[in-house]
Amino acid sequence: MRRRHRPGRGTRLHGGGMKKFRRFRSLAVLPLLAVLLALSPLPPTVPSGTAGEFDQPWHWPLSGDVQVLREFDGPAQTWLPGHRGVDLKAAAGISVLAPQGGVVSYRGFIVDRPVIVLDHGQGFKSSFEPVTSSLRVGDAVREREVIGEVASGAHCDGRCLHWGVRLNGEYIDPALLIEDLRPSILLPLH
Repeated sequence: MRRRHRPGRGTRLHGGGMKKFRRFRSLAVLPLLAVLLALSPLPPTVPSGTAGEFDQPWHWPLSGDVQVLREFDGPAQTWLPGHRGVDLKAAAGISVLAPQGGVVSYRGFIVDRPVIVLDHGQGFKSSFEPVTSSLRVGDAVREREVIGEVASGAHCDGRCLHWGVRLNGEYIDPALLIEDLRPSILLPLH
């Protein structure tokens, strides 16, 4: 029966000794750490001072002065409750505009609310409710093109448009994509 020999005290390893063995053992842990880091969930972020991944800024999905009734309140975990979008003041019948160019990826009802979803590419999808639309899945839309009208009832009693944005399947704050919401820079008066 053959015994396995393991280096221990007093054992000399060829080609560098125990120091080399310890260094190799430490380096062997690096791939494991890299895999764990790659698999750890990180919240999607949009770099500050940019309008997402696009060359062109995003726009509000409503024309005129936009009033936010309820801000984004993302949950700590994806399965927890939260407000995964922004509610914008809008009466029933108001036109809803595409905040960026894209393709209609869904139009229908979710529970009792009419919803339309645009796929903007690069992992970005926008959802709007309650919105009625004559567009069909697969229709291409340009930035600022009318995609439908705010419907009555549902999400906030017919007085708002709910706009949600997902980046690679994770909800993000749509306001982060709007160019006119970048931080202000104060300049001296003299």
